[in-house]
Amino acid sequence: MKKIGIIIPDGTGIRNYLYSNVVKSLIEKDCEIILLHSISQAALDEINHVHGIQFKAVQIPQFIESLQQRFIRETISYARLLRNKSLTKNDSLLNNWRPKKSNFKKKYFYNLVEFVGRNISRNYSKIVKYEAKYQKAVAKNNQRYVEIVKSLNLDLIFSTHQRAMNAIPIVVAAKILNVKTVGAIFSWDNVPKARLSARTNEYIVWSQYMKEEMSLYYPEISENNITITGTPQFEFYYNEKNRYSKDTFYDKFNLDKNKRIICFSGDDALTSPFDPEFLTDIVKVIDTNKLNIQILLRRAPVDVSGRFDSIVNTYPEIIKNAPPLWNFDKNSLQSWQTVYPTFEDIKLLISTAFYCEAVINLGSTMAHDFAIFNKPAVYVNYNPVISKTWNIDTIYKFQHFRSMGDLKPVIWLNSKDEIETVLKKVLNNPILDNEKWLNVISENRNIASENIAKKLVSCI
Repeated sequence: MKKIGIIIPDGTGIRNYLYSNVVKSLIEKDCEIILLHSISQAALDEINHVHGIQFKAVQIPQFIESLQQRFIRETISYARLLRNKSLTKNDSLLNNWRPKKSNFKKKYFYNLVEFVGRNISRNYSKIVKYEAKYQKAVAKNNQRYVEIVKSLNLDLIFSTHQRAMNAIPIVVAAKILNVKTVGAIFSWDNVPKARLSARTNEYIVWSQYMKEEMSLYYPEISENNITITGTPQFEFYYNEKNRYSKDTFYDKFNLDKNKRIICFSGDDALTSPFDPEFLTDIVKVIDTNKLNIQILLRRAPVDVSGRFDSIVNTYPEIIKNAPPLWNFDKNSLQSWQTVYPTFEDIKLLISTAFYCEAVINLGSTMAHDFAIFNKPAVYVNYNPVISKTWNIDTIYKFQHFRSMGDLKPVIWLNSKDEIETVLKKVLNNPILDNEKWLNVISENRNIASENIAKKLVSCI
């Protein structure tokens, strides 16, 4: 029996790799799974419950970088962002650089990081040398993590998130012990963001498009070490057991069966601070024109601000609230380790995409969830208020939206004046390139778990 350690650095990655069939497929291939984690006991209990198995779990000690390590890592990130900006001719990539220069020490630190980063960004070999320097710096004081990996006698380590801090020392320890490592890219927009901190031997990616991104931004990684497997993120949608019945879904959220449903999905408050204003504009049009539409509101899982409460309470007959079924440690709302989705939230999300006519949001991944059922997505594309700190023009310049190419996969809502027309359009089965765009983003959607399991086993 082969032993595979799966790094779970926080609760957000549980859904894709611990709730999906990846683990099941590995067990069927005679593998023992050990969870190397930084998550809560409640999250572990949920994983065990989903699979009906008591997994061996080892807590990863919190990784605290030295000042030198942090300096090198941040310098690499800034240098790569500058290089990526040059490669793509896309200035928006620098929006991913948001250092907090809140006091003199931090300002001095990050000014120095930026100075060195600018220097090495002009010569890629210097960036690669800094990468090696960082790995060496982590390895220097890594005995605690080496002992953990050594004691488990693992054949392979699978890292489920390429930039999670707690994954870094485990991956470095594995290299010291000559244990093979494979890393997954967590999200469709991650590769250009210059945060490939956990440097594994091999990588699994969502699609040919993502593989080409990896080769562009990380030419030192051989194409032979990048395998297209797909992501398990969308695999759940192909199992009808993961959907509520229509009666259950409507009853659960007090929906009117005589009205069509459109989902409004919120983003986090930093990315989309004016989501309540967008929702207000839409609901006012529905109310004024007596449209036979109800809105199902799904806020972002991490948005517990209550910022939608006022509009929801004002229009209770139009807006029905379907909050994500995620668990939080109320004493630590800012800790990703204590935030995790329940398996029931997968059913809620799938049912939402299945029973709603369309989804409206600010450039969200939810467009892909709805595309699986060939449902349209509407991307809001106007400034609902005048703001000195936020502008809609920035959002759709982000590099991952270039994956659209010449496709027309979404409906654009370019002003308040278009709301009524757009709402009527989405109810009339518009022909879009949404499935074609999804195929660019994610291949092998219904067999990704099996592909990943095969790849991991083949590396042993």
